[in-house]
Amino acid sequence: MMRNTLFWKIFTSYIILLCLCLIFTGYFVSRVIKKYQVNLFTKNLESDATFIHHSIKALLSKNDTEEITRVCKTLSRRLNLNIVITTYTGEIISQSEIMESMKSGHKDRIGNVLKNKTDTIYHDSRSGLIYAVTPIKVSEDRKFFLITSASFIADTASLTAATKTVILYLLLTFAITLAMGFIVIRINTSPLLNITQIAQNFAQGNFARKVEIVSSDEMGDLANAINTMGVELQSQMQTILDDKNKLDAIMVNMNDAIITTDLQERIILINHAAKVLFGIPKITLHIDYLWEKIRNEKLCNLVRETIQTQTARISEIELLSPEKKLLQAHLSLIQIDKNTRGVLLVFHDITELRKLENTRKEFVANVSHELRTPLASIKGYVETLLDNTVIDQEHLREFLTIIMKHTQRLDNLIKDILELSKLDSHDLKIELRSLDIHPCIEGLFSHYKEHCIQRDQTFELNIPHRIPMIETNEYILRQLLTNLLDNAIKYTPKGGRIGLKIEPVNSSVLFEVSDTGIGIPKEHIPRIFERFYRVDPARSREMGGTGLGLPIVKHIVNLHHGLIKVESTPGVGSRFIITLPKQQPKRTT
Repeated sequence: MMRNTLFWKIFTSYIILLCLCLIFTGYFVSRVIKKYQVNLFTKNLESDATFIHHSIKALLSKNDTEEITRVCKTLSRRLNLNIVITTYTGEIISQSEIMESMKSGHKDRIGNVLKNKTDTIYHDSRSGLIYAVTPIKVSEDRKFFLITSASFIADTASLTAATKTVILYLLLTFAITLAMGFIVIRINTSPLLNITQIAQNFAQGNFARKVEIVSSDEMGDLANAINTMGVELQSQMQTILDDKNKLDAIMVNMNDAIITTDLQERIILINHAAKVLFGIPKITLHIDYLWEKIRNEKLCNLVRETIQTQTARISEIELLSPEKKLLQAHLSLIQIDKNTRGVLLVFHDITELRKLENTRKEFVANVSHELRTPLASIKGYVETLLDNTVIDQEHLREFLTIIMKHTQRLDNLIKDILELSKLDSHDLKIELRSLDIHPCIEGLFSHYKEHCIQRDQTFELNIPHRIPMIETNEYILRQLLTNLLDNAIKYTPKGGRIGLKIEPVNSSVLFEVSDTGIGIPKEHIPRIFERFYRVDPARSREMGGTGLGLPIVKHIVNLHHGLIKVESTPGVGSRFIITLPKQQPKRTT
């Protein structure tokens, strides 16, 4: 670009100025040479006229016309001049042969000399002759004029040769000056080309190169200014890039979905969470419209209302695809740039929150119901006792036993609720450490073996002599197995069998609690770990069940990053198979 503009502009201007200077110089020099040649020719003519004057003055005094004519012709040929001798009145006394065709006008010239109207030198531009008129005074009454003339055209050859020499030198000077000017202009403009290339590199984001010009003039100042600008631009670009990377990182890692549209509802920004939430695999920013990518009439209406009313809005939106979700949408107007406004849409997925809220409401309702039932029974029997002052010991003992049973049920329910609440809120400070589970299992076996004997049940323990250490907590492990064994005993009739099997499997330990009880219908198995869920509510309450034992088991298994599986056949029995890892996964900080 530099070679096509600035350099050639300067060089062309230089050529024009150089040509003008040389033209004026040539014209002036040619004029000077011509004037010099004319002056030299005139001086020579005057000198010749003086010589002729001295040569013929004596002859004029003798009035020897023939001799005068001979002398004039001889001098004319020798000096290459035209010679005319006239009286003051213009009468020709003598003349050379060459003069006969050029003698017209000599009377006028003599008259002009006599009247002092012209100089003794006369230039005739039409004929190319130069005349010298010299008065000859022989005596007071005898006065003559010597008119000598010569053609200047004869001396033109020397003038032409001089002119050609001058032109040749001027052309040589022009060529040398042109070459020197080319080099000087190139040297002085090449730093500008370098600066231009560096500036183009800056525009492309390449700040590695610097302008290397060591000079104390304006070019050096410009180079320093460009280098300083490059450093500032690099710093600002890095700041902008860092801010952009931070924003991109925030946008990519945000759980909330964010979409920005212009006032024509074209999508100009969307983060990864929004693409996943709305199932948008591909999008062209600034071209695709919101209503094209998200088919939700309520959302589109909210965007249009926000644009029309210029006010922020918050609303809940039900999303049916790609999966059913409940979203809380925040819409507000934002200034995108100096001349553009848009709408910022932030979506919070409140599906799980609403589920938790519903679960909480259901939990409160179930707790209220579970508490109300035993309390109503206790209240009824207490009122009966208060109303009947006379009651036999048998009925009194029966009533008190029932009250005690419901009180125990309330106590168990409250304990399970508190335990589950602690597991939910992580308030229970549990430290998992490598533990030899043999003592814990043997203690449980001793306790439940006596319990099974009282119910005419068989309790079998199958555990290898050497069992690997497992990372757990004795309290919650005991609680896990207690809940499973309690359920197995409750729902197994007399003569049934209860089994506890423990064996290492690869990097885990398997716990299996089995029974030959009433079993669980297949359709109920997916829900048995829900709070207060009972396959047979009446039978469960009769046996003192709270409906929270299996949810507690599920929480403990999850706390160990384990797995639980249920196999059951109605009328045959059930198997609860739990797999706990020997070592818990390391937490990353």
